[in-house]
Amino acid sequence: MFDLMRDVRHAGRRLAKTPMFTLATLVTLALGIGANAAIFSIVNTVLLQPLPFPEPERLVGLWQTAPGVDIKDLNASMADYLTYRDESRTLQDVALWKTGSFIVTGQAEPERMDGLMATSRLLPMTGMQPILGRAFAERDEVDGGPDVVMLGYGYWQRRFGGDRAIVGRQLMVDGVAREVIGVLPQRFWFLDAPHDLLLPIRYDRAKVSLAGYNFQAIGRLKPGVTLDAAGADVARLIRIELSGRFPPPKGMSLKMMEEARLAPNLRPLIDDVVGDIGKSLWVVMATIGIVLLIACANVANLLLVRAEGRAQELAVRAAIGAGRGRLAREMLVESLMLGLLGGALGLGLALFALRTGLSLVPSRLPRFDLIDVDASTMAFTLVVSIAAGLAFGVIPVLKRSRVPLTAALRAGGRNASAGRDRNVTRNTLTVVQVALAVVLLIGSGLMIRTFQSMRRVQPGFTAPDSLQTLRIAIPRGVEREEARVLALQQALADRLGSLPGVSSVGVIVGLPMTGFNSQDPIFASDRTYAANTIPPLRRFITAGPAAFKTLGTPLAAGREYDWTDVLEKRKVVVIGENFAREYWGSAAAAIGKRIRENPNDEWSEVIGVVADIRHDGVDRPAPSAVYWSLRDAPTATFLIRGTRAGTESLATEIRRAVAAVRPGLPITEMRTMQEIYDRSMARTAFTLSLLGISGGMALLLAVVGIYAVISYTVSQRTREIGIRMALGAEQGRVKAMFVRNGVLWAGIGAAAGLVAAVPLSTLMSALLFEVKPIDPLTYSAVAAGLLGAAALASYLPARRVTRIHPVEALRAE
Repeated sequence: MFDLMRDVRHAGRRLAKTPMFTLATLVTLALGIGANAAIFSIVNTVLLQPLPFPEPERLVGLWQTAPGVDIKDLNASMADYLTYRDESRTLQDVALWKTGSFIVTGQAEPERMDGLMATSRLLPMTGMQPILGRAFAERDEVDGGPDVVMLGYGYWQRRFGGDRAIVGRQLMVDGVAREVIGVLPQRFWFLDAPHDLLLPIRYDRAKVSLAGYNFQAIGRLKPGVTLDAAGADVARLIRIELSGRFPPPKGMSLKMMEEARLAPNLRPLIDDVVGDIGKSLWVVMATIGIVLLIACANVANLLLVRAEGRAQELAVRAAIGAGRGRLAREMLVESLMLGLLGGALGLGLALFALRTGLSLVPSRLPRFDLIDVDASTMAFTLVVSIAAGLAFGVIPVLKRSRVPLTAALRAGGRNASAGRDRNVTRNTLTVVQVALAVVLLIGSGLMIRTFQSMRRVQPGFTAPDSLQTLRIAIPRGVEREEARVLALQQALADRLGSLPGVSSVGVIVGLPMTGFNSQDPIFASDRTYAANTIPPLRRFITAGPAAFKTLGTPLAAGREYDWTDVLEKRKVVVIGENFAREYWGSAAAAIGKRIRENPNDEWSEVIGVVADIRHDGVDRPAPSAVYWSLRDAPTATFLIRGTRAGTESLATEIRRAVAAVRPGLPITEMRTMQEIYDRSMARTAFTLSLLGISGGMALLLAVVGIYAVISYTVSQRTREIGIRMALGAEQGRVKAMFVRNGVLWAGIGAAAGLVAAVPLSTLMSALLFEVKPIDPLTYSAVAAGLLGAAALASYLPARRVTRIHPVEALRAE
């Protein structure tokens, strides 16, 4: 221990005597380790930390597939819930849930609250108990039971100041007086966000049918049960459902339900939380790891130069009795100190980046609010720092251990040049840096090309920055009759349309790119359907008058809705161009055709065909969509096209206009369509930003590495250069000699990097849009750009030394 402490003190003194070397090394390491720590904190929070429930590995999402109607992920129905609960052999517990928005009135201004609806077993299954009052009981989920509500901890604190007497009070939710029966604990997040309200899902068992697949189901496996065993059990339960346990939906038969070919699609609950963001995060984590490898190679080169400068000192110490092990330990202690100090600085950089740079992270990232530098991140940083210290420290140790003592003693001469072996090692490290930089730059280039391709896509609406959107809810306590709700929505649209600078106002339920995804089978009157078959499901959205005009979605044929269609409840419908081509070949041919969503419904006549809208984002194909006319929709989105969209003055005038029509109506989600569009591209922008940062860091480190090697080579060959120039060598030819050397090694590294980039590009294929993983333009641009940077990095030190007078060069050591 005494020897170790002495080595630490000596290493500290040596580092203090070479401040520029120490600073350069620590900055390089801090960037590499800090970037890894920051990304690890995100990966750890989002992907690695278990859900905050007891035995989370036993929690599963109970999904189904229906290949007969082309549905990959089918939600659960009330019939599923009751069957799973009563008949399952592998599920210990089952619950249904879904998110929703609720209007709370009677508490100053009306508020729209984010809430969760669930059956009574959700809280016990997740191990949560209310901190006040009681949880839901089975009697609360049966139709005719008491109207109750539980409050989220944040809402309880924010609105009621943590009043413990809140239990038993009445809260008006969506026009219904509900008794507050409990308060949820602060740590209750389901699944990736807190909720203001928790309401029971209600049902009447006598009215349950094989319909209403609009819930999500969660189950807890019995101890020792595997996911495959549970899947086989659910397959058995599906057969029980279809055997007549529950009646089919109105207008359909059990045979039609069988044709959907329902099958289990169970998965760990954590997969539902994370979604597909994991692909992006692992790619980013891998690329940031490559940045650290480049940093280590750079530091190893610096340490090689430093070791060569100490060659005679080390040789003298070895000659007077210092063992190779002792000298190697000193060098490793120094490199470990650099690694740990660099890690400490990197941890500070990571903390700063997470505090100030989370604006780059998409807000829809799961568990976004929980991202922080915690104990796991600190432990990761410590391990990485030690590993990095050993990685870049062992190379100089191995190099010095192979140098014979007599050769080392002779190497201290005034005019000694670097040996070929030492140059090869430094150049090899440079090749590694360049190769890794090429890999990262190609990843960045592919994401840039993807982003450009997405930007070129026509989303189905125009000028999103001049399109204001807002949701207005009409609580049942304000208007209960559908006709009066529609009349009030018309009055609101007319009043908003009279505001200065507003050119158009439309109404829609299911704004593009906001995750609205409801589907129904669509029957056409001019098609014959085999008995007991279900036609393909198609996206349906509710649209009102002037919705497409305001969005800027062109009409391909016919017209869109007007208020007469809505108020008189005419049986008319507007469809998307994809749907028209699929069913009738063209938009014009669709006009006058009739469709319906249920065999027992009346036919609706197609009066208009609109251009396709990319409802799921610009990276997804536009769905075949049917836009049913505005009906009983007390909460709708108003679209306002105007020159003042997004301004505070327009927002103020909107609030005044709504209050003038009907005071107290809650206005929520006031944002421009540009914000929604940008949010739909958040994942790509997030990946692009991080890959761009890592690629830029890699390029900088690689160029610095090339510059350092050429600069050191030039300094070692200064006397040779003086002799060449004294004998008549031209400056241009001397410069070209060093530039060729730098470009040669960079070219070897670039070639290796191009080959190594192929697997990463293939891994990234799921993140790309209209760009091939092996994209010739990206590959060639990266290689050419890096070779150009290498030529510049090689030229600068060569240019500096050739400006020295030959006599001065001959005097140089």
